[in-house]
Amino acid sequence: MKKKPTIALMYDFDKTLCDQDMQNYTFIPNLGMTPAEFWGKVESFRKKNYMESILGYMYYSMHVCEEKNIPFTKEYLKECGKDVKFYKGVQNWFDRINQFGESLGVNIEHYIISSGTYEIIKGTPIAKYFKEIYACRYLYDENGEAIWPSLAINYTLKTQFIYRISKG
Repeated sequence: MKKKPTIALMYDFDKTLCDQDMQNYTFIPNLGMTPAEFWGKVESFRKKNYMESILGYMYYSMHVCEEKNIPFTKEYLKECGKDVKFYKGVQNWFDRINQFGESLGVNIEHYIISSGTYEIIKGTPIAKYFKEIYACRYLYDENGEAIWPSLAINYTLKTQFIYRISKG
């Protein structure tokens, strides 16, 4: 039997599947800040410390949670994904396009390539549709607390993941 061809659909997340940065829905409000305050402080922090922008937001997120005694864990970040609001049609898009692919005799695979937070994406109701989620990750200690950024995906690095997907 002939193997079905596969089509890989790759998505960014923030301002692509949802209308704002994923942190803006729950994570930032839980800090008692507005998105403008948070992202402004991230920008000042990273410039002051000569940090790459993605590493800056990742480190600052850990830092401000520690200051506010909010446990910065995998579980907490996944919980923050539950409130992400998607553009109209996104939540049923995956079933619809998969069915369309099936009708054409092709397999559809979905991938995320995002500078957002992996665990927040994993906490969303659409996470189940992705073969793989390539997003920023943290190194966690034995208690599940983040201790350091382990993978930062910036705009340049996103192209590397496109290449990886194309190579299987």
